[in-house]
Amino acid sequence: MSCKSSENRSPDRSCLPIWKKAAFAFVTTIAFFSLLEVLLAAIGIRPFVDTHDPFVGFASNLPLFVEAEANDGRAVMTTAPNKLAYFNKQSFPLRKANDTCRIFCLGGSTTYGRPYTDNTSFPGWLRELLPVADASKDWEVINAGGISYASYRVATLMEELSDYEPDLFIVYTGHNEFLEERTYENLRHAFPRQIQLASTVAKTRLYGVMRELLAPPSTTSHYELPGEVDAILDHTVGPSSYHRDDELKQQVVAHFIFNMQRMLKIAESCGAEIIFITPVCNLKDFSPFKSENVFADDSLQAVEWSKFFEQARDLEQAENFADAIEAYQQAEKIDDRFADLQFKKGRCQLAVGRLAEADRALRRAVDEDVCSLRAIKEILDAIREVSHELQIPLVDFEARLKNECLKADGHNIPGREYFLDHVHPNIETNRTIALSIIGRMIELTLVKPAESWNYHAIAAVSELVESNIDDAAHAVALRNLAKVLNWSGKHYEAGPLALQAAKTLPDDPEALFLSAAYLKMTGDAAQAVEHYRRVLAIKPDYSEAHQRLGAALVEEKQYEEALKHFKTVAGLKPDDAQAHQMVGAILAEVGRFDQAITEYNRALQLDGNDANVHYNLGLAFERLGQADEARAHYRRAIRLDPDDTVAREKLFAILKNVDFATPNQNID
Repeated sequence: MSCKSSENRSPDRSCLPIWKKAAFAFVTTIAFFSLLEVLLAAIGIRPFVDTHDPFVGFASNLPLFVEAEANDGRAVMTTAPNKLAYFNKQSFPLRKANDTCRIFCLGGSTTYGRPYTDNTSFPGWLRELLPVADASKDWEVINAGGISYASYRVATLMEELSDYEPDLFIVYTGHNEFLEERTYENLRHAFPRQIQLASTVAKTRLYGVMRELLAPPSTTSHYELPGEVDAILDHTVGPSSYHRDDELKQQVVAHFIFNMQRMLKIAESCGAEIIFITPVCNLKDFSPFKSENVFADDSLQAVEWSKFFEQARDLEQAENFADAIEAYQQAEKIDDRFADLQFKKGRCQLAVGRLAEADRALRRAVDEDVCSLRAIKEILDAIREVSHELQIPLVDFEARLKNECLKADGHNIPGREYFLDHVHPNIETNRTIALSIIGRMIELTLVKPAESWNYHAIAAVSELVESNIDDAAHAVALRNLAKVLNWSGKHYEAGPLALQAAKTLPDDPEALFLSAAYLKMTGDAAQAVEHYRRVLAIKPDYSEAHQRLGAALVEEKQYEEALKHFKTVAGLKPDDAQAHQMVGAILAEVGRFDQAITEYNRALQLDGNDANVHYNLGLAFERLGQADEARAHYRRAIRLDPDDTVAREKLFAILKNVDFATPNQNID
């Protein structure tokens, strides 16, 4: 219907088309809300996503720092006592002096300084190096690294720290993104455009105000985490609870990107600079925590894959690396996502000088690790891309370390030369991180280097820091790290740390015990026996050391001494059926069958369903010529373990000597 003039309307007034009315209404609405956003900004209201995490929430959020009074009466902020299990004890004045540059270093256990503490962490090195590099400022470096802290916890902590007059945030994060269990159920069924729209709306100040006014206090649309870290590994035996979840991986990476953006907004809100660091890890000398095949264990693929994988592993152990690589590649054609395959193949490729291929495979081993405790490639890519897009200063330490490794070792795949475990740098590498940060600060003109800033000045600081190291405390830290790695199944990685700890702590039974186990695994039986003897000289009632030493002595055919140790185990653990069985086995080995039978019967009293004990009893009675008793125990062993072909052969051999005319004669 067209619009016409009427007698009641001015003849020169035209009727606007509907699209113009809609456009005018749209522009007016946008202008209104834009003005409202400006007004809310003017009164200090921040967008919702700058102060809240739409992915996860926290059951509680206790402050890291609390106010206290220093000895001189000044007000200081100090680490809250209830946070000392996760953070170093730190302290700084409540009010910053005019000539002070206050730096907060954030991240996880690498920032903290694990397995040691603050003094040899990269923040600790910064604290010592910065005054030498630039004496024009009073440098104040606070280590706010939290053990097991992931980016979402770092961002929340940064909110608190933004109130303490920071000049610079240094963030080293990315390794712990899969450490805690969390889900994104509210995102699983949303379309990408819905997520993008919700994200855009959440960036407005009006949304934050409306949410505060209208949302019930108990309403939550995201996964709620406990106030402090609750790692999945704290509830499992090793990494057993981890399973491959590609969808979750994508969501975790998206959450990580959001946290980086949020951290930048927090820094901007308090007028501070921010620097991100790409996290580094041990690629060469640390195998994956957990590997999973893509097919079912009972499938035909599993049989074929296992054939190639076992063949490759045998060839690798024989140091036939070229053929091992070929066999690993055959297994890879069936399943290339088994993390340990990529690790082993990469090690073989490194051994024969195929460096580029080795780098790709060892990186892939980290990315396919089902128990992902090292920053995956997607996390590293996100740090670089977001830093570039948002112009956030970046210390690409991964690239620098690869270059350092190439110059020193002839390849660019960092290993135990730079790390104590899977991710924690050694003291020298922490110093290199600090120097890399200072170099970036010089480029940003945050540091104006003195003429005296050179290799000799750095060496003098290094000598001072290293002279203050408590060697015994560091050895205890290494021992404890070895215990954790051993618990998680990383026995070969734990061993060198235990040996290093034992050198400083020659009377520490745990360090010696872990060292002995490693020496035994690597074929040094004599040194293993010596270490176990040292353990027992310090701790005579250490039953597991008696057991391990006894087993090692049996392999060396030192039966009488082995017998003493297993008898000690049986005395310390009278209800341990295995101990009595081992005593019986050694007695039988030296021909003392009557005594062996006594020990075997004691084992059966404790565990009557052990097929091995019945088999050994059958052997002992057979040696004594007591065929009826031998037959009875062989039969019992077969009933308990129908697949025991050796017991069946023994029973048939005895039955050959009986009258087969006897009716109903059978072995069952």
